Amino acid sequence: MKENSKIRSLVLLGLLTAVVALFSLTPIGSIPIGPLSITLNIIPIAIAAIALGPIGGLIMGTVFGLFSFMQCFGIGVLSGMGAATLEISPVLTFVQRVIPRALDGLLVGLIFSSLSKINSKKSLSIISGIVSGIVLIGLFLSVLLLICHDENGKYKMSEGMYKFMTSGLPVALTLTCIFAIGFAAMFWFVRKKDFSKIQQSCGIAGFSAAILNTIFFMGALVLLFNHTATGLDNKYAITVNNGVISEAKDSSGNDVAFTDGGKALTIGDDIVFSVKEDVSDVPATVSSAAVKFKLSSDKLKGATFAGTDQINGNSFTFKNPNAHFSNLADGKYTLKVYKKFNYIDKLRSGKSILLFIITAVGINALFEMVISTIFTALICTALFKAKLIKTPDNLKE
Repeated sequence: MKENSKIRSLVLLGLLTAVVALFSLTPIGSIPIGPLSITLNIIPIAIAAIALGPIGGLIMGTVFGLFSFMQCFGIGVLSGMGAATLEISPVLTFVQRVIPRALDGLLVGLIFSSLSKINSKKSLSIISGIVSGIVLIGLFLSVLLLICHDENGKYKMSEGMYKFMTSGLPVALTLTCIFAIGFAAMFWFVRKKDFSKIQQSCGIAGFSAAILNTIFFMGALVLLFNHTATGLDNKYAITVNNGVISEAKDSSGNDVAFTDGGKALTIGDDIVFSVKEDVSDVPATVSSAAVKFKLSSDKLKGATFAGTDQINGNSFTFKNPNAHFSNLADGKYTLKVYKKFNYIDKLRSGKSILLFIITAVGINALFEMVISTIFTALICTALFKAKLIKTPDNLKE
């Protein structure tokens, strides 16, 4: 029996890993909204945590995290945020992508294990009501702030609304009333429909997987990247033909003007890119906030920088804003400009941390909570009824 149980566990882990791979490598499992995406990969995590316990949840969370890290490199569905943090620090990006998901699976397994020890269906109904109250508060705040959100990322709150949002006790009482409404509605609903203990426990675990994923992921983002760091500010595509610059575009596809017959290119105050043999008359930058530049191309090998440095590879990193190259082969080159900036401040665009998190992840998180709660409850209840996984004694009707 133990051998059969191990085989079933391995088969389930294999199937869930395949689902995570499918969701990560194709658009099926994610809905991009701005820098973030609504992900369906939390459902396999919840299923593994329920069916296989905390260790199963930990394994599946780690698998999800690894695929999430791969997406930062464009493997599967590209993560815009992941690509940005990868330019700042690959190590921190790995930690932020993998550790929160692993902890999510582990804790969901512990949560379901705790729920399975509850004898009273009424107690589970109370917990379901608390979950509903939290979701309703999140929905209220997200909708309110989205209504007050304009296209430039600012907030067109009236003076009265701003006073209300910062009023302390009045807004706290309002949120308490909203929580009470959500709690009462869900408590009545689950009692009326007579949901089983299994259904409620699986639903709560599914909800926990979604909300913990959001809390851990965004918490790690703020903790790890809310500091001054070197990050990619812009990327330029430069085309050289017959030893002159024939075209230059920034990362948005906008043309960048070049001068002196294509021999030199001025990019704001950051860099003067030159392909001249004689650089005596090339203009200098006024000032530069960039900390480094990186030029890459499969045509780069053999070129010379500043008349002395012979380039041996396909990429070259330098700090001098007067980039004097010679012997550049005809072809396309990618020039990346790195600056020191606070990534979270840049992402927030002047918003407070609270407003940023609510508007950036509020709707995404709510969708994930609802989807994860419903599908986890349906799938895991079916698995228990089919006796493909063992039902905890206290959850048996």
